[in-house]
Amino acid sequence: MTRKTGRDSEDKELIKRFAEGDEDAFKRIFKKYYTPMVLFASGYLHDKDRAESIVQDVFVALWDKRFVSVIGSVKGYLVVAVRNKCHNELKRQGIMKKYEKSFEEEPYVLPEYPDGEYMKRITAAIEELPPKRREIFKLNRIEGLRYKEIAKELSISPKTVEVQIGQALKFLRERLMPLKKQLLG
Repeated sequence: MTRKTGRDSEDKELIKRFAEGDEDAFKRIFKKYYTPMVLFASGYLHDKDRAESIVQDVFVALWDKRFVSVIGSVKGYLVVAVRNKCHNELKRQGIMKKYEKSFEEEPYVLPEYPDGEYMKRITAAIEELPPKRREIFKLNRIEGLRYKEIAKELSISPKTVEVQIGQALKFLRERLMPLKKQLLG
């Protein structure tokens, strides 16, 4: 029996146990494949933090699908899942860069309203954010720190910063939409 066949049979046994909900089997799969998958993702993204985040997301999805998914090869499944997530991330980054570049080229200037009403409402809406989200938002949008810089300063992951900024922007859009319609409409 070749060494590869031994690995294949070990993986098949792990898959079988994993599909039955065996946490130990999942831990062994994670331990065996986490580092190689992070290295693989890093090759696409050139960002170790994002690579780790993507690989962690893939493992979470793998665990969530353990009872419904039929996996022939753990390594094959992980490679395809990580590669697809990396491609999606690269597309997302490309879209974000275009979006950011459009603001650099044509900066948005808030129209002037009587008594600075719009700015007062924006400030009030920002203050309604949960404390940690408000801090992250201000560090990014007011102080101009990048996600990695904020993550390092607050000892959190860049992905957490990204999610918090997204949630803050969604909240602010929802909160300020009626005012915008009133003032512009």
